[in-house]
Amino acid sequence: MASLRSDLIKDRGLFEKVAAELNSRTHFVLTCHVRPDGDAIGSMLGLGHALGERGKDVIIYSEDAVPKNLEFLPGTGDIEHKLPETIGDDVVLCILDCGEPGRIGSKSEQLVEQASRIIVLDHHLDNGAFANEEKALAYIDQDFFATGALVMLLLEHLKWPVTKPIATCLYSAIITDTGAFRHSNTTAAAFEMASALVEAGADPYVISNHLYQSYPERRIHLLGLVLRTLEVFDHGRVAVLQATPEMFRITGAVPEDTEDFVGFARSIDTVEVAVFVREVHAGHVTVSLRSKEFVNVARIAKAFGGGGHFHAAGFTTTGNTAEVRDAILKELGKLYGEL
Repeated sequence: MASLRSDLIKDRGLFEKVAAELNSRTHFVLTCHVRPDGDAIGSMLGLGHALGERGKDVIIYSEDAVPKNLEFLPGTGDIEHKLPETIGDDVVLCILDCGEPGRIGSKSEQLVEQASRIIVLDHHLDNGAFANEEKALAYIDQDFFATGALVMLLLEHLKWPVTKPIATCLYSAIITDTGAFRHSNTTAAAFEMASALVEAGADPYVISNHLYQSYPERRIHLLGLVLRTLEVFDHGRVAVLQATPEMFRITGAVPEDTEDFVGFARSIDTVEVAVFVREVHAGHVTVSLRSKEFVNVARIAKAFGGGGHFHAAGFTTTGNTAEVRDAILKELGKLYGEL
């Protein structure tokens, strides 16, 4: 595999420390954020395969189930969804695509406390959650287009071979977090890494078919109902979609069926900010925010206790879809003018 973009590594010393820990340690627990996406699962499995192929003892853990469209990834059947009371001595906890311990889920305190070393690999906004944790090595860089890209550079640095299972997982991580190379974070390096992963065995057609052409019928029924809720504000610059508990009841859809619904609002030619408000169970609301150019939606999400990237962010809160919609519009109005 051709040499990749090592110039992406800003903190060479920290990067090499992480690589040394991966190389020298034997026992690992790999995990990611709740409600995992393609980058979280792909990065976690890609690193898990690489460690396993070096003869290391690896537990891969996700509190939530793997989304249906990611179940094709090699190794998903080995992901644990429950942990023993103790994870054992001298275990390295690797947290991927997540810089906040609380977002691991209900076992976060146990994992952080019992681990002898913590490695964090992420590309979201660094809120300093591990800054005072002496046993943590947190490599967090928003300029990376996917956590899978960081994993790939570590494997190259270690001179560990990228086998077909690893390539499939990391390619999936990169394609999902670049929006199939459509998002603003898509760079020359993203294409270079994708090309190298295809050379290593990733099949773009098979992967894209699973990710984007294998949806259940219920998703399409739900999308039809959601699109009817479309509202446009601020002379067409803000678009809002909503999904209510009644819609989920009618269609039998589940939360993962709404993946990238916000993209339909964002696709309107005049829209700068897209909002998708989802209430699966009464009183529990999840919001996805997207922007095209100049609006930092991470600022909006942060106002509600969430986070993310400049052009892609989100949060979870209490209330109902109408209340949360109104609150978001009010916050957008405060930051960017009256809507």
